[in-house]
Amino acid sequence: MPDIVAVYQYRNLAGAVAHETVRYQPKDFKQRRPGAGGYTWSLRGIEPILYRLSEITEAIKQGIPIMLCEGEKDADNLVKLGFEATTSALGAGKWRDSYTAALRGALVLICPDNDDAGWKHALNVLHEIYYDAECCKIIRLPGPGKDVSDWIEAGGTAAVLRDLADNEPITMPLSARRFYQAQLNVMGVSELLAEVERLKTAPLRACACNRLLKYELEFRRTAVNHERHLNKYILADIRQERRKIDTTAKLL
Repeated sequence: MPDIVAVYQYRNLAGAVAHETVRYQPKDFKQRRPGAGGYTWSLRGIEPILYRLSEITEAIKQGIPIMLCEGEKDADNLVKLGFEATTSALGAGKWRDSYTAALRGALVLICPDNDDAGWKHALNVLHEIYYDAECCKIIRLPGPGKDVSDWIEAGGTAAVLRDLADNEPITMPLSARRFYQAQLNVMGVSELLAEVERLKTAPLRACACNRLLKYELEFRRTAVNHERHLNKYILADIRQERRKIDTTAKLL
């Protein structure tokens, strides 16, 4: 019979336990919530919340970056390194609008698992929080480890993680992002190409518009490569978007 090795409590802003993730060995996870006389082993019928909700809510108010990873163990290990961190229950691909609302105005640093599912989840989350987070970027951890905890166990430090976060180019203040997003939405192929040519020589870190344009092109192209998941990554008409990106790619 599997043994319980950890119980991760998800507490609401009032401090009450809303639900829990139970970790077993051999590795397995189950979700439960307080019920009459014990636990109900399901989250059906309730709205799950983000892990460490009170802590990250206070951090957002203070402008402290929030590390968003794929598991409670990873979040706890990041907290031990001195970061504010959170995750969501039920694993990759289960993002909710309520999570986006909880991160409104936050500086979000996404630390995905190092596998295909982790990358797709990170892209999906980035797209979901794009207009609500003050700033968002994906941190790609080096090395063969699967997740944040593997990276830390292999010698990863807080200083190195801060450098990785600082060096990631995908970042944009919310007000500027909304302005340039509106510009991108009305650009024709020739205009996009002109901006791409300018990107080749422009200092990316000195020009927010360039960074956003580069990000948009990479993001949309990545989404096209994930044919089965286009509806998660692109909100516009899929066929029209594909034609636009394919035409742009051929001319680059």
